[in-house]
Amino acid sequence: MNSKDIMEKDKEFFVQGYTRVPIVLTEGKGAMLKDLEGKEYIDCFAGIAVSNVGHAHERLVKVASEQMSKLIHTSGRFFNIPQTKLVEKIAEISPGKLQYTYLCNSGTEAVENAIKLVKKYASSRGKTGAGLISLECSFHGRLGYSLSLTGQAKYKKGFGTYANAPGVVHAPVPYSYRSKLPEDEFGIETALTIEEIIDRHTTGDVAAFIMEPILGEGGILVPPSTYFETLTKILKERDIPFILDEVQSGFGRTGKMFAGEHWNLEPDLMTIAKGMGGGMPIGAAVATPEIAESVQSGDFFSTYGGNPVCSSVALENIQIIDDEKLIDNSNYIGKIFMNGLTEIATKNELIGDIRGKGLMIGIELVKDQNSKQPAVEETKQVVETLKKEGVIIGLGGIYGNVLRLQPPLCISEEQAKIVLEKLKHAL
Repeated sequence: MNSKDIMEKDKEFFVQGYTRVPIVLTEGKGAMLKDLEGKEYIDCFAGIAVSNVGHAHERLVKVASEQMSKLIHTSGRFFNIPQTKLVEKIAEISPGKLQYTYLCNSGTEAVENAIKLVKKYASSRGKTGAGLISLECSFHGRLGYSLSLTGQAKYKKGFGTYANAPGVVHAPVPYSYRSKLPEDEFGIETALTIEEIIDRHTTGDVAAFIMEPILGEGGILVPPSTYFETLTKILKERDIPFILDEVQSGFGRTGKMFAGEHWNLEPDLMTIAKGMGGGMPIGAAVATPEIAESVQSGDFFSTYGGNPVCSSVALENIQIIDDEKLIDNSNYIGKIFMNGLTEIATKNELIGDIRGKGLMIGIELVKDQNSKQPAVEETKQVVETLKKEGVIIGLGGIYGNVLRLQPPLCISEEQAKIVLEKLKHAL
């Protein structure tokens, strides 16, 4: 069968719930991918920031194979050694007082369970926890509360109340590119709107505030440091738990183990997935002891959560990030990309803004640098041209005009320079 046959067969039997890139991938190694016809690509999207240690890492293959030969599944009713070792490791690397981990199967599940945790925590303190606050332009998943919390209408059309759970409100996003205020002032002013939202749009009984430290689907939006300074002060004064959604930004992606470390954030809950498992379906909600103590037997359960194979691979994946100094490489190659992109921008007026940290970089394209009108069709053309030239890159942003550069953290300097040259040509 060729690629066309596979894609036609897929349309016959697979629910076409999203548009896919017309490539049938068959192999991967490091930062490289190969399709069914044998064409090779430099991967600059890592399966949406998942394959942080690279494709088909021999240590992950070995660990998965060894664990599968012993025990593939137990269910959440039994203990297993890899699960216990993994949650111990997560407690070790997590910021602040985060200590207790609930394992599940994806980032969306991690968010759903984090919401359950803060709702139960509110109840244990005699509150209803009726309100939840997230950000406009955010993305937290596509199920129930996670979809309701997502601050983008395009994901909600046609789903009615399923996409609009009661009590969820959205605060202005700290997206400074089109603001007329200085960045620091903009950060403060945007954070202060949360006080108004609590007073005017909620009952005052807010279970939690949730945000991505760097908004991925929204266009790799990096809030000003003043935003976090003001935000955390408000949440502490109001006694509102802070959930940090690190599903996309965690595990070395931004040049820190977790992106919140750039601002010394210490959340009450953290959601993780994607880069955690090296490609295996695993996610988690990590809580402080105070929040975890509100849980009683029967409140949570997952048939597959903490699966011994997924847990083994995730544990090894975290170790590889440390052993191979991939966080250092994320910083090093990230600077090469940022410097190269800045140089390209001096000669190309399509580039309106370049932002990000480590290997989580957004390039916003505009028709005109004065009006900042989103260059939507041009962005699609750049992605298509890069694909033809053997580079896979992401596309996102609330206007659909942001190139998302999120390669495996093992990408080499040589590969990065090839990507920059091809991107320059595509632009």
